[in-house]
Amino acid sequence: MPPTQEPERGKSKRYYRMRENLIDVAAGLFSKNGYASTGVAEIGDATGLARGALYYYMGSKEKLLAEIHDRVMDPLLAEASVIVGLEVSFPVRLRLLSESLLWQIINRHDHVWVFLHEYRQLQGEDRDRFRAKRRRFEEYIRSVLAEGQRQGQVRVKDLDLTTLAFLNLHNYTYQWVAGHEALGVAELSRFYCEIFLNGILTELVDQAAIEPELERGRAALRRPRDAGENAGENR
Repeated sequence: MPPTQEPERGKSKRYYRMRENLIDVAAGLFSKNGYASTGVAEIGDATGLARGALYYYMGSKEKLLAEIHDRVMDPLLAEASVIVGLEVSFPVRLRLLSESLLWQIINRHDHVWVFLHEYRQLQGEDRDRFRAKRRRFEEYIRSVLAEGQRQGQVRVKDLDLTTLAFLNLHNYTYQWVAGHEALGVAELSRFYCEIFLNGILTELVDQAAIEPELERGRAALRRPRDAGENAGENR
């Protein structure tokens, strides 16, 4: 998948090749050692660039971190904007969003690690821009789910929670996917969407009917009741 950044006037192809390589190397170092523990000197050693050349290509370490986040978010947003405009069914639209997300997770493993773990290190405008992009991508997913709901294909009511569930199903794939090299994007997306859309049971579970059995299990665990339950009693 090609870089999404628009070429700047006066910048050569070599400049962009060097810059893309710098971003990739930095993502590998940040994912291995952490952003805070990785110095500019280490990035220079890994890329063979002197300090002055590093700043020419990256501006600052903070801007390099922002570029790594953009490397994940920009292709997702570009593809999502196309997907929501396609003349396809709701399940296909959701499957395409799933594949787009998994492509980034599988093919940009280091970038996604940094994306998920180091976004709090972003400051000022970079942090605001990242949050806006993340919200926009989440809204694309929510809009597709809302479409399915309007068509009577989605029975759940809380679309915000459903959006988070969809993202959570995908995001932490990076933690284990390296051990399953045979899995491709389409195959894994199909499995996830099978679970997400159809579930794993042959028949739907009546949640209210199993509540007494759940209470017996909770009592056996002697687990403290959660804040929401206690608050409900006090109202």
